[in-house]
Amino acid sequence: MKLAAIDIGSNAIRLQITRILPHNEEELSYKILENIRFPLRLGDDAFRMGEITFRNETKFIQLMLAFRTMLDLYEVDDVYGCATAALRDAKNGGRILKRSYDTSGLHIDVITGELEAELLQLAVQKDNELSDYLHVDVGGGSTEINLVKNNVSFARESFELGSVRNMRKRNKPQEWDRMKRWLSENNSSKTNIAIATGGNIKTIAKIAGGKKVQSISLETLSNTINEINSVSVADRIDRYSMREDRADVISYASEIYLNVIKWAGSNQIQTPDVGLKDGIIQMLYDRIS
Repeated sequence: MKLAAIDIGSNAIRLQITRILPHNEEELSYKILENIRFPLRLGDDAFRMGEITFRNETKFIQLMLAFRTMLDLYEVDDVYGCATAALRDAKNGGRILKRSYDTSGLHIDVITGELEAELLQLAVQKDNELSDYLHVDVGGGSTEINLVKNNVSFARESFELGSVRNMRKRNKPQEWDRMKRWLSENNSSKTNIAIATGGNIKTIAKIAGGKKVQSISLETLSNTINEINSVSVADRIDRYSMREDRADVISYASEIYLNVIKWAGSNQIQTPDVGLKDGIIQMLYDRIS
């Protein structure tokens, strides 16, 4: 069986196609057949102007047509596509998705921050041996935080703070205050270990200790962020082989990660290579198992 996930983010759009492997009835195991990331920054339009430009609307529809072709070629059995902060905020987001559906036949749900947090938690729970932790995911337009105790999420929240949103100065000071207050009210016992997901934190961890590093200390995280912030965007591209659409936003994402982890009282950060698309695959699998 083949399952696919489409993640319409604020900084990039992703398609993941997987083949489910025989394992056991209770645990999902799969092989990634295709993993595509296209740097279409819808958040640049949505957060600055409140709507998606016609140029990027056209690119988006062309991309959905390309995804449709890939899904057909792989003969995918089921697919789920979702859009997050950029299309949640864009005034013309609904019209664009309807036009895209009429052209490509791909249905995309605009999901709430709450559902986004739930799907991210599904991704993190897989292959995770921790029972108590904080999970933070920083996207282009929003940040999702989950607090987990005894493998149960007891508090989760989405905040309108993200790398692209903050870079374009569309973040609100009161949202920072709300995040800090929420953590203080819900994480009174403090959480020593934080799980951080998202493309920016994976890049930071790679710079800190190499490609396979999935755990770093708060001190190492802070030092690495300072190192990255000390050089220009052009130097980040050359020195660290960053993509252009990563190099300009990574400082803004780093600020969010660092604040959340400090406010949570965590001193160790795990950075598993999972994201929203993995949560979608788990959701699709749960529906049929």
